Amino acid sequence: MKRSILPFLLAFFGVAAITQGQTMLIQSPNASPKASVEQTIGLTDIRIDYHRPAVNNREIWGQLVPYGTPWRAGANENTSIHFSTDVRINGADLSAGTYGLHIIPSEKESIIIFSKNYTSWGSYSYQESEDALRVPVKSEATDAFQEYLIFTFGKFTANSAVCALEWEHKKFPFTIEVDVHEVVLASIREDLRNKAGWTWQGFQEAANYCLQNEVNLQEGLGWAQRSVFMNPNSGNMITKARLTALSEGLEGDAAIDRQMAVLQTDLSSMPVTWKEYHGLANYAKRNHKLDQAMAWTDKSISMSPTMTNMMAKRDLLNEQGETKKADKVEADAISKGTNAELNNYGYALMLSGKTAEAVKIFEANTVKYPTDPNVWDSLGEGYINNGQNDKAIQALRKSLSLNPGANIKANSLRLLSQLGVSAAEINP
Repeated sequence: MKRSILPFLLAFFGVAAITQGQTMLIQSPNASPKASVEQTIGLTDIRIDYHRPAVNNREIWGQLVPYGTPWRAGANENTSIHFSTDVRINGADLSAGTYGLHIIPSEKESIIIFSKNYTSWGSYSYQESEDALRVPVKSEATDAFQEYLIFTFGKFTANSAVCALEWEHKKFPFTIEVDVHEVVLASIREDLRNKAGWTWQGFQEAANYCLQNEVNLQEGLGWAQRSVFMNPNSGNMITKARLTALSEGLEGDAAIDRQMAVLQTDLSSMPVTWKEYHGLANYAKRNHKLDQAMAWTDKSISMSPTMTNMMAKRDLLNEQGETKKADKVEADAISKGTNAELNNYGYALMLSGKTAEAVKIFEANTVKYPTDPNVWDSLGEGYINNGQNDKAIQALRKSLSLNPGANIKANSLRLLSQLGVSAAEINP
């Protein structure tokens, strides 16, 4: 008998072992599929991990999910929600972290629970003593039938969003708010302790955030001062000046006057170049401080006369009605213009509709730099825009005769083709 039973037992347990091994190794779809949803508010990351049960022709609320009893807000293991920073839920504070998400549903007003325990299975071991927060929410009707449970985010603002559990014909929304500025400032402070804190750009970006949002003004002013100390330039000097006036509560003309004074102090005390005087002169002009703009422009020219700052003086003279002086300054500026300055200025004129003036600049550039194929290509384009096609063909042929680079050659050929000049007629 032992000989007859033993093979049977071995065969039975062997099959059982194989079957058990197969069950452990093979994955099959979950009836309530796993899902997650993520949303960022400002710099705050929010993530909900849950499983999505189906209605499956069942009566859900008050039946499958009883009213008045904590429920896991999904299927299978605990639904969890994670906040990377502190938040407010329906106006109540909640610290950063991961929480088990439960709900006590009812017909009209339900309760959303954020539990410190997010690792237990479902709500079976839920304990009220582990609650981090409870908030009442209104039960609402969904816009459409939801066969599978889902968490959604909507009704966004700069610092908030509404999250809702939706299933069947009901949804349970709650508002998540973030103190975006405080979160950003905390991130900035941390960044400035690292790589950003070794650069003037990092302090400038930090100061500019405070300026643009009118928050944290005193610390922002300190950041601006640090940036200017590390590398004074028109950008960070203006930021510092504006933060100074704003932190002192000044507005209108008083604020502009204070900014001009701060800028003058920095220009006088910092190792600056003509570029800073030129940049701040433009800022003074935009704020209708023409005398200050002229003084800084003259200082810029005295340090390094360029077409850029001399043209700025020409514009100021024209605004003051000094047209003859302006014309003389313009002539001097063009004589000092580099190839790139003249070319860029010509295109700027052409793009603003001043094609005749643009052609004069392009012509002047060909006189100064006659062996550069690009200046002839630009002149040809200027002639086309000014309706001088015959001259355009001559200028473009000249460009091709100077062995231009591939991009310039391609442009000249394209323009000649538009003018009806065939490849056979082109003699580079």
